[in-house]
Amino acid sequence: MLRACLVLLVVVLAGCGARPSTTGPVDLPAKPADFVDVFTWSQGVPAGAQPISWSFKGPHFGYQFGAQAVRPDMDETSGGLEGGPARAAAGHEFLVLYRLQGDDTYAPPPETPLTVEVVVSGARKRLPKPLDRGTALIVSVPLGGDATLEVTDDRPYQLSVRNGLGAGSAPSSSDAAPKAGAGQVKWGDGKYTGQGAYQGVRTSGPLAVTLDLGTRSELADSLPGVGAAATKQVWLRLPDAKISTDDAELKVDLARSVSLSLPGGPKISPRQSASGLLFSVPEPFTGGTLTIAPEFPATSTAKWSQKPEPKQIPLTVA
Repeated sequence: MLRACLVLLVVVLAGCGARPSTTGPVDLPAKPADFVDVFTWSQGVPAGAQPISWSFKGPHFGYQFGAQAVRPDMDETSGGLEGGPARAAAGHEFLVLYRLQGDDTYAPPPETPLTVEVVVSGARKRLPKPLDRGTALIVSVPLGGDATLEVTDDRPYQLSVRNGLGAGSAPSSSDAAPKAGAGQVKWGDGKYTGQGAYQGVRTSGPLAVTLDLGTRSELADSLPGVGAAATKQVWLRLPDAKISTDDAELKVDLARSVSLSLPGGPKISPRQSASGLLFSVPEPFTGGTLTIAPEFPATSTAKWSQKPEPKQIPLTVA
């Protein structure tokens, strides 16, 4: 009788120590459909990636990619994504290019940074961090889709993230020159000077802002380094537009400081551009009004305590 009770006790204790199965799928958080990031990767070719040797160079930059992967998700074995493992958005997948530690090519030095962007389905995003050796580029694309890594040096250099095509190739004939637009955009006085006052973390005081639109304009459905405009849109580019302040330590943001109002329509903000101002406008473009209202970069700690007076500049099409 005692032996039977001991056996029963052992069985009960064993049952109490059992753990439920954890082999079911883990519901990873999804990254946005337009996700782009650069993360540190100090190891070799990760599991699930294919070894490659893609050289991507220009006069002032050089990358040697040693591995590439197409993945529905990312984890600790394939990339150190901030916030932990994640999956791609519904209907999307990740393309990943690894620049391994053994890469002995060069990247733009900090004092002469080049514009590095990723283009997916016509949308551009600037890389959030430098693509140094020992890092990897991750891009979310539609299933089966591609992304283009573009570096603007003496001209735009493009590389397919999926298959490596286009490395160092010259622009196609369709990109060699702007296609004919709907006319020449002109303006009167394209210079602006405004006086304001700012408040910073440690300093404050007056600040003068100067902007010059230059004299050139481009109105076309395709531009070098930009590509084709969206359906029923054309590009308007003022390539020489520049903005500055009388304090070398304080910067203002050209794109945030200028907007374009269309006749009877909403205000349009500039697109990302390596230089000048770039707008996507309806076709045909018949004119509008630029509003100059200086703004600090979104990341700046300086704020206006007294904003400079804005200025409006009418645009006409000849």
